[in-house]
Amino acid sequence: MQRVLTAVALVAAIVFAVPAIRHWRERPPAPPPPPQPLRSAWTPADGLNAGGGGDYLFGLALAPDGRRLVFPAAKSGVVSLWLHDLRNGETRALPGTDGGVLPFWSTDGSRVGFFAGGHVRALDLAKGQASDLAEASSPRGAAWNGSGDLIFAPGPNGVLMRRDASGSIKPLTTLDGDTSHTWPSFVDDTHVAFLVTSSQAGRSGIWIADLSDPAKRRKAVDTDAQAIAVDHTLLYVRDLALMAQPLDSSTLEPTGRAAVVGLNAGRGPLGQIFATASSDVLVYGAPGTALRQLLWVSRDGKPVGSPSEPIDAWDLRIAPDNRRFVVTEVDRQLRTLDVFIRTSSQPAPLRLSLSTDVDESGVWSPDGLRIAWAAQRRKVMIRGAGALLPEQTIATFDAPVQVWDWSRDGRSLLIGRRHNDTGDDLWIQPPVEGAKAQPYATAPFNQTFGVFSPDGRWIAYASNESGQFDIYVDSYPKPGSRARLTTNGGTEPRWSADGREIYFRRGSEIHALVLDGSEVRSTSKLFDAGAAIRAYDVSRDGRFLLNLPADNHAPAAATIVSHWSVK
Repeated sequence: MQRVLTAVALVAAIVFAVPAIRHWRERPPAPPPPPQPLRSAWTPADGLNAGGGGDYLFGLALAPDGRRLVFPAAKSGVVSLWLHDLRNGETRALPGTDGGVLPFWSTDGSRVGFFAGGHVRALDLAKGQASDLAEASSPRGAAWNGSGDLIFAPGPNGVLMRRDASGSIKPLTTLDGDTSHTWPSFVDDTHVAFLVTSSQAGRSGIWIADLSDPAKRRKAVDTDAQAIAVDHTLLYVRDLALMAQPLDSSTLEPTGRAAVVGLNAGRGPLGQIFATASSDVLVYGAPGTALRQLLWVSRDGKPVGSPSEPIDAWDLRIAPDNRRFVVTEVDRQLRTLDVFIRTSSQPAPLRLSLSTDVDESGVWSPDGLRIAWAAQRRKVMIRGAGALLPEQTIATFDAPVQVWDWSRDGRSLLIGRRHNDTGDDLWIQPPVEGAKAQPYATAPFNQTFGVFSPDGRWIAYASNESGQFDIYVDSYPKPGSRARLTTNGGTEPRWSADGREIYFRRGSEIHALVLDGSEVRSTSKLFDAGAAIRAYDVSRDGRFLLNLPADNHAPAAATIVSHWSVK
């Protein structure tokens, strides 16, 4: 019997062993191939002009999940931050972000950081509330880590600052002979990459520092512009190629060769690159997307003469002689915003501002002999329109300012001042050195684009008191007869030479209001420019000068690469 049981067991073992041996010899199924990169184009929603000014042409920032995109854009002439959901295509404005540029995300995607009004700020997306975190007069980037440490560059020629989770702020780096440390980006929670600019040979480039001992930093990439860190990879631009340099996850030393992940990638005038990325989504923009042309048109929108050469132009104002105009544009050599005087007959401009910082918003004196403008976003400057005598500093402020207009009697400049509690306000600044500015309109909402009436009895301006920007008018010099002139939106008011009309912009359209004192008799659309108007003005002889996209230089769409990888 024992022999029978043994034989049965042996036969059973052989029977079950055969399929087991067959299964052992079979190869496991091959893993599915990784998804191939998928490229698509992205453009902002209709009515939005992406970018935050001449210094901040790109500004797109992907959330850590790679499904949301925040970016600065102008609508009706006012820049704020907008949030685009890549999953459903919805775009919405973010509250409390007027003037916001250089956005960045918290690691959990619950907050958006940005720079505005001389500060680095944070917006809680769930609560819709923004708050100031630190001062930053001329920002050069910021980044958060998972522990709540904020590393930021408050200016162009200084060190990186660290704000910890408790709110304590102190320097993170020391220059040690370098010119500046800018554009921080976290490689991981304890290491930050940043751009070093130095006059010492071999020092400039992207360096990586440990937060616990930032003096022991090491160079990772040789470049003269920003790099973005994501998944232990540094993204940077070389020529027009977007490069990806992998880093060893343990030593953070470069490993392997840098790979090209995008072509025709751009960079901004402050050293920032036109790229943002998450672990699986990459977005980058093309260079040279900001070229504009200045075009004279008649009251019905028909061209009067030929457009200017393509230039990177922003705000503009026409001289009293109807021939010259002052323009804020990007200097082609220095890549800084400066104030120039142009005429239609002489294409070569006359440079008026001399600094290598931001100069903008020039306005003419009523006799056309002088120009006032905002310098370094903190000063009001005046210089003769012949650019022969030195600049004169009229006033210096501790918050950003703009110069909106110069009264016909020559006694007053209308300027804009930013305040943390009330937003953009209107103030009267005498054009005399040392004279004190006086408040005109300081309500707890934004008042911008102020202009004096020709007779000096009224000021027209745009305000978002109603939740959108509309045109208002009030008496001058003493306010108190305030009236709302539009209900469907409007910005950038301009008076006709006789003071009987106010022109304003609504998107790409120019409209006119016929007035009787502060009462509207009629309103009409004069013309639709058919393209985004960045700025405009009206001459005393009734012609319009428009800042439009240059022919064949429409802003290029950004490129989205899904499933990007360097491995």
